[in-house]
Amino acid sequence: MRGQIVGGHDSEPSRGGTGVSDAVLTALTQAPLGIAIFDRDMRYLAASSQYLTDQGLPPDLPIAGRAHYDLFPDIPRKWRDLHARVIHQGVEVRHEADLYEPAGGGAQRIRWLAAPWRDPSGAVGGLILYTEAANARVEAQRRIEAAEARYRAVFDQAAMGVALVAPDGTFLEVNDRFCEICRRPRASLMGLRFHDITHPDDLDADLDLAEALLAGETRSFSMEKRYVDAAGEPVWVELTVSLVRTPDDTPDYFVSVIADIGARKQAQAAQQRYQDQLRLMINELNHRVKNTLATVQSMAAQTLRVEPDPTAAYGKFEARLMGLSEVHAVLTREKWHGADLREVAERALTPFGQASGVVSAEGPDVWLTPGAALTMALVFHELATNAVKYGALAREGGRVEITWRVDGEPARLDLRWRERGGPPVTPPTRRGFGSRLIERALAGDLRGKAVMVFAPDGLDCRLEAVVTAPSDMPGAEARGLDDM
Repeated sequence: MRGQIVGGHDSEPSRGGTGVSDAVLTALTQAPLGIAIFDRDMRYLAASSQYLTDQGLPPDLPIAGRAHYDLFPDIPRKWRDLHARVIHQGVEVRHEADLYEPAGGGAQRIRWLAAPWRDPSGAVGGLILYTEAANARVEAQRRIEAAEARYRAVFDQAAMGVALVAPDGTFLEVNDRFCEICRRPRASLMGLRFHDITHPDDLDADLDLAEALLAGETRSFSMEKRYVDAAGEPVWVELTVSLVRTPDDTPDYFVSVIADIGARKQAQAAQQRYQDQLRLMINELNHRVKNTLATVQSMAAQTLRVEPDPTAAYGKFEARLMGLSEVHAVLTREKWHGADLREVAERALTPFGQASGVVSAEGPDVWLTPGAALTMALVFHELATNAVKYGALAREGGRVEITWRVDGEPARLDLRWRERGGPPVTPPTRRGFGSRLIERALAGDLRGKAVMVFAPDGLDCRLEAVVTAPSDMPGAEARGLDDM
């Protein structure tokens, strides 16, 4: 700020020959600002009462003619050099909130502007100093900056994901945790709306709650929802939203806070699958227990009907029960999901020489449902019992060969039971319980049939049935979970 300070009329003498009129000096002293006028030697020509007060001096102190640096000997060298520059170069200089520390204490921040003033000839006659004590302003600014730093620390380092969202849904600001939970970089979120990353199945509910919040019907809302990450995968979060309004009650922005509940949702889904599987297993077990009891009842009735000798009847009945028991042990281990055909054959035929090689079993892996496993166990037991009494296992050197294959869709089991090395075979004159049991059992659980050829060199029995591949079995995934 450049200026000339001159007298009024030519006939009116100026104070001290400085070119400063009494009227100007009087107005200056009463100015509500911190103003001081100096000559080229930095001696005061005049100063406002506000200036004197700001400097800690009496407001009515006679100051004209006193040297500035005598009055304030602690003024730093850098300020003195700037004053000299204003006077000798005729330029303005200013400083914002410079720290001034007088020897007597009472440090304060001074905001000041120094400008040259010129006499009527245009020469620099001294400088005008405008000052303002800036302690309060600086402290206020510091408080604002500290509050901003605290807000930034809380926002950026919060354990929860936090986002500021415009009323139209546009993301204004997001913290690191929000980006981490949503599995999206901050740059990709800025400019998007929450609509753009919300799972389509959850968007309508989210929008309805947001509209109610904007309308003032609620103060906040919470919901479980899914975002969609950058790869298109769902991200489960628990969302809490509140609305910040302007002083005139206009919606300003949403504050959205999210927590990652993906692990909880996975655990809930696993628990639900487990509960469903448990109910299925219990229902299956109840069904199988009823069927098993019916089978036992049928075996007992048939055994007692065709075998008049109580001791023999007891032995046959017990053997058949033991065959069922072996397969039950396998099914229990497999949690009643089913059993492997090979193991069913081995368990059922071990008492008849399977372990010693007299009975062999060859074929691909075939998974049997619980009902089919029990049926095949009974079939194997009946065929082996018949072989011990009349066929290949009735004498030394006899053998039983069991082979099978699986073809078609749905998968059909083709199983052959061949006896070799036994006594000559003659066709029976009547169908016994074993034959009837085999035929009925295959027609039921396995939707199949049995064809028995009583050749002279040994029984040749062909069994056909519908089976299920392990990968197609209901509960196959659950079995894997249960075994982990």
